[in-house]
Amino acid sequence: MHWLKLVEILLLLAGIVLVAVGVLAYGRRRKDWLALPRILFNRARDLTLKEYQWLRFGGILLFAGVVVRILNLTFYPA
Repeated sequence: MHWLKLVEILLLLAGIVLVAVGVLAYGRRRKDWLALPRILFNRARDLTLKEYQWLRFGGILLFAGVVVRILNLTFYPA
């Protein structure tokens, strides 16, 4: 039970870090510090492959963290 909570926290933190790295890379390259809303609303059409990979891998880890959270609450409630 405790290891699922640890895995959940690690996945969510890793996902947040990867998304932040991708957004900062885009912002630094374009000198556009409103990068996060632009990326979220699909207005950033000029992402490089590396920036796109950071964002996608971060999104996958965030999704996995949410799935682990749901499993944790389903099998080990409160």
